[in-house]
Amino acid sequence: MTNEQAINFIQSEYDFDATSVNMARMFAMEDIIEYDVEEWVKMPISAGLAEFVEHCRHANEMVIPKYTDRRSYNSVEMEASLHDITNKMEQVMLAMQVYADIQEKIREKVQENYA
Repeated sequence: MTNEQAINFIQSEYDFDATSVNMARMFAMEDIIEYDVEEWVKMPISAGLAEFVEHCRHANEMVIPKYTDRRSYNSVEMEASLHDITNKMEQVMLAMQVYADIQEKIREKVQENYA
């Protein structure tokens, strides 16, 4: 399987309008381009998921001060802020699941090519 075939597969099979899917697609396609699909499918899934942890850490560093820099919050504002942060973190975790699924499916395709 070529990098182009892998990317075309991702774009056609994971064509959903969801933040988590778009994030997973982006990370998977970048990794395929960076490492080559044949090497990427040999990598442990934990290697790819580490990028999501770093992305989440960076996003939190940008977002949390936005909420904590204010002098005061009423309970409704605080609840809304916490729900927003929770939602963003959940999107990253869902993207990690989709990324793992993408790698597994492409690994199967690569193995089919060798069979």
